[in-house]
Amino acid sequence: MERARGLFQAGKLDEAAQELRRAIAAEPERGDWHHNLAVTLDALGRHADALASYERALELVPNHVASLVGAAQGSIRAGHFERALKFCERAIRIDRNIEPAYALRIHALGMLGRVEDAESVYYIAQHTLKEMPVCLAEMANVLARAGKLERAIWCYREAISQAPRLPAVKARLGAALLRSGQAESSLQVLMQALREQPGDTAALLTLGRALESLGRVNEAEEKYRRILELEPANHGAHVAIGDIALRGGKLEDARATYTLVLSLGSQDQSIRLRLIEVLAKLGRREEAARRLRELFGKGSVPADSFVLQDAVIALGAAGTAIECGEPRTAAVILRAAARAFPRHLQIRQRLARALFESDEPRGARRAARQALRLDRADAITLHNIALDALRRGQLRLARAALLRGLRVHPLDHGLRRLRSKWMLQTVTALLRRTAEEPRTAIAQWTAGVQAMRWLWSSVSSRRS
Repeated sequence: MERARGLFQAGKLDEAAQELRRAIAAEPERGDWHHNLAVTLDALGRHADALASYERALELVPNHVASLVGAAQGSIRAGHFERALKFCERAIRIDRNIEPAYALRIHALGMLGRVEDAESVYYIAQHTLKEMPVCLAEMANVLARAGKLERAIWCYREAISQAPRLPAVKARLGAALLRSGQAESSLQVLMQALREQPGDTAALLTLGRALESLGRVNEAEEKYRRILELEPANHGAHVAIGDIALRGGKLEDARATYTLVLSLGSQDQSIRLRLIEVLAKLGRREEAARRLRELFGKGSVPADSFVLQDAVIALGAAGTAIECGEPRTAAVILRAAARAFPRHLQIRQRLARALFESDEPRGARRAARQALRLDRADAITLHNIALDALRRGQLRLARAALLRGLRVHPLDHGLRRLRSKWMLQTVTALLRRTAEEPRTAIAQWTAGVQAMRWLWSSVSSRRS
């Protein structure tokens, strides 16, 4: 066993693991040796094997706190958060002062979305432990994921005050400050983090984003390229460079960058959408349309899809689909987005347009009515309702929608153009009826005089 310890300390982890396996084969009931093997396997990155060894150690020594903590950590890595909680609870019952067990419990609860339970564990730890920097950092991570940035920032700062060299905390504090709109403060924290750890790519990536938010795009790009010197396959840095190229109109550069990231094995669907947007802008609409169908061709969007994380992303995806001549795909995206963001007017507007263009008039009218519930005087929705009514020859419905819109938006260009079209259709209808029923011509033309109040004539198009 001393030989295995020496090999581990010398960094010869494979040899140390082999030595431990030989020792365990000779004495398989030594729980401490199973624990040491688990630690060695963890160091090798073989986390699944390490978890199995921790569990075997606990079968032999059920109250071994270090094995319980290791098993909790391994369970979290494997995504078994409920199981991790049980290991943590057992460890705390044995030793109330073991901070890693509290911290892992907070982390697991946060990953399960149980933010209030995580806070309860945090307060228990606060009353039990003299110092708890790791718990503070984990609680900050949970709060940041939940969007509670002010409290997350306080926890990060408190963790740093208790343990200034705690790994990654300054980078995460910088990210939280940036998300809360404090770009200058974020910059200062990240620069300090990089002075302590110059090769911290997470801090460099956030620093680049902070510089971009301050308009210092060239400096940001330098930071991203520095990351690629350290980690040539860093997806985040490649995507950030691609985004800068896209915003700068360098479409071929953006296309090449996004294609490279996908070739590196990225499963981030938002990058596929960026590539589709670039292809559409380059005029390669058939290829863009094909990729859109591959991405959203199942006819529904899962509730956890990236396009439902932000209304702007959903609208952008739908806009690209319409631009590529794929209104049905746009409708699929917007239907899901309407469920995710039920009070978002623009999503309802775009959904109505996509359904009109997909030859689904009933669904389009329903989406338009839902938009009007959000804003009774919405010019875009009233325009589309009036245009649909004109195309179906329902002149009274069209007139009602136009009157309603023009009372609030008298100078709206689209509504005024539709008003002209309504006048022409009304006069045409009156002429036809006069030819068919000349005896009622006077009454018909009396009604038609009202139509002559509507001036100008032109052809309108669908608005969005």
